[in-house]
Amino acid sequence: MLKLHGPATSPFVRKVWLALREKGLPFENLPLDPLTKTPRFLAMNPIGRVPILEESDGELISDSSVICDYLEHAYPAVPLYPKSPVQRAKALWFEEYADTVLVGPCARVFWMFVIIPVRSGKPVDRTLVDAFVNEHFPPVFDYLESVAPATGAWPVGNGGKGGGSERNGGEEEGEYPIGIADIALAAPVRLLDLAGAPLDAARWPRFEAFYRRTITRPSGLHIVGAETEATEVFRTTGNAPT
Repeated sequence: MLKLHGPATSPFVRKVWLALREKGLPFENLPLDPLTKTPRFLAMNPIGRVPILEESDGELISDSSVICDYLEHAYPAVPLYPKSPVQRAKALWFEEYADTVLVGPCARVFWMFVIIPVRSGKPVDRTLVDAFVNEHFPPVFDYLESVAPATGAWPVGNGGKGGGSERNGGEEEGEYPIGIADIALAAPVRLLDLAGAPLDAARWPRFEAFYRRTITRPSGLHIVGAETEATEVFRTTGNAPT
């Protein structure tokens, strides 16, 4: 069986988790503290980052984007990437945007609400949080709001359940295929829910609705127990589950 190393709170672990579930691949999640660079951890990934995917033969693959690409080639029955080179490039661009631009503000808010208070011994500073959100959220979420679909999945192509169809975003909720762009964009935003500071649906209604449709699919619901438990460990100890 596949093994996914890393805490469920990590947006990059979550991205791979959702991909595995959407592909229908069974796996086991094993704790690994990304903040503690143990010799074992660095032997698995010299960069010291999660997630790490372990194949049944013990082969180790690191980096969420590399892992998702590997899964697409190794387990192609349920595709998450478009066949069209142009649409695939667009999907990869949104994945990169999520992994580099979107994840930063979301992760910072999670730290401000969950990890910094227990490590500093001080309560959440709402003034600092509000100032950070007001400065850093609009450039990111205004853009995502401007391109978010009104219904269905993210408006780039997808391999589809039939192995070649292109989605149009008008399918019934929960009955349409999603792809790597959907997964990558939803994974970091979940940090805001876990922090108790969900995205402002009144200010960014289209993107928030897209996010909510995506994260409440069966693949997203599957991780709730693990990520909730991991968040509480972070909130009470300041460290990742082990």
